[in-house]
Amino acid sequence: MASSIQKFLLACCFILFFSTYLPSPTSSLSAIARDQELEVGTKVEALLKWKSSLDNKSLSILSLWDGNNPCTWVGIACDNDGSITNISLGNHSLKGTLHNLNFWSFPNLVRLVLRENLLYGTIPSNVGNLSKLSFLDLAYNDLSGNIPS
Repeated sequence: MASSIQKFLLACCFILFFSTYLPSPTSSLSAIARDQELEVGTKVEALLKWKSSLDNKSLSILSLWDGNNPCTWVGIACDNDGSITNISLGNHSLKGTLHNLNFWSFPNLVRLVLRENLLYGTIPSNVGNLSKLSFLDLAYNDLSGNIPS
């Protein structure tokens, strides 16, 4: 009799231990969703900060940047995971610098096309940290300096 009571208590302790100390699949999924929300928030914040630094006359095309999903914004393309892979805003008369565009927020950026705008100043050195960047087009702007490697 004592043996079955001991087995029952041991089973209860086992269940209590694992339900307390091991993450449930739903808590893991909610942690992943929370991380993705933070990542999206960082991308949105980076793009909107750059937008706010540009000359007001150049914001007409960027007025369509609305909501929390930059993957649906004009000139922005994403992969299946929601990472921004392409920023293509060529020939939109965007006037300002690139210094307020936080390139660290786009680790999966493959294409950056900002040709034929009114961008000026130096090319920020953190462009060189975009390890996946394979296409960069900044032609026909007033940018100076070297393209960072």
